[in-house]
Amino acid sequence: MMKMMSRRSFLKAAAGSIAAMGLLNACGGNGSSTPSGSEEAPGKKDFTGAELVVATWGWAEAGLRKLAAGFEEQYGCTIVVDPTAGNAPRLNKLMAEKDDPQADIALLSKSFADKGAADGLFEKIDTSVVTSLGELYDIAQNKEGYGPCYSMCRYGIMYDKKALEEKNLEAPKSYQDLFDDKYAHLVALPAMNSTACPYMLVAMEEAMGGTQEDVSDAFKLMQDKKDNIDVWYSTTADVTTAFSTGECCIALFMDINMPGLIGSGFDMVWVDPAEGTIGAPAAINVVKNAKNAELAQLFVQYVICKETQDKIAECMNEAPCNKNATTPEDQKAYLADSEEEIGMIKAFDDAFINNALDGWIETFNKTVAVQ
Repeated sequence: MMKMMSRRSFLKAAAGSIAAMGLLNACGGNGSSTPSGSEEAPGKKDFTGAELVVATWGWAEAGLRKLAAGFEEQYGCTIVVDPTAGNAPRLNKLMAEKDDPQADIALLSKSFADKGAADGLFEKIDTSVVTSLGELYDIAQNKEGYGPCYSMCRYGIMYDKKALEEKNLEAPKSYQDLFDDKYAHLVALPAMNSTACPYMLVAMEEAMGGTQEDVSDAFKLMQDKKDNIDVWYSTTADVTTAFSTGECCIALFMDINMPGLIGSGFDMVWVDPAEGTIGAPAAINVVKNAKNAELAQLFVQYVICKETQDKIAECMNEAPCNKNATTPEDQKAYLADSEEEIGMIKAFDDAFINNALDGWIETFNKTVAVQ
């Protein structure tokens, strides 16, 4: 399958290799490799031929491979991607493999990562190896010592401006607005077993004057207006399909999906809901009893250091969590790229929500997700 490389392609590849070398030198930490051809540094373990298995989203595989190229070159290892469609199946797979883990690294949305840590699936971070933790936003830190967040997405309201104008409708301003009769059959919302719905539930309850301990008022709104919502989604594809088929023109959706919808011809507009945007940071964890635990700790450091974080937006289309990282200008329009924007994300009690979630899912399935 190999083809002759043109001079332009050769120069482009050479430039990429030089950039990767600069990245790996900057992010190497205590495990940095010596230059090619030199003797191995004292105490440095040889990882040549090792396979580091990373459990992640299937859609993220290409970006992850691009992001990790410098790490593979630095340590002589190979990144093996173990893809699953979403957080829940990935966490279930990790749990099923708990006694004989097949993955070394797990990438999960923070709420699912916290649940995995509580279930004993992950090792704590070795701070003698992972030395860039102090460069991360506070929201990206894990106070229990488990894996930090490496990227940030936000859930908010987005809508097709042209579609609403044709219907003479003003844009919704809050999560509660999404259930208003005037938007009936126009809205796509996440199901309760998805990342955003539990947070939307709590945000609405608190806006109504209640607390997370009793979300009955928010549930009543969802139950009373359930017939207004035609799409309760579980995957990104569900939403993009709903926009394409006209089943929705408004959604509670992740910011990283704006460019794709705009590219499909929709006149998309972002709204920060009155109750606050919902953060969806992705965390990186070392799997407990991983076969390549030492290399996995080095990978965590590699992913969160500034030089790799500078490439997060380009490779993953997500905002970096390192305060010193930069975001390309064209992506600043929809990614949270500053401490001020990160600070606008509503804080939630993830531990409480995780404990309450099974009950909320049961209530949702019995009283909301039924016609």
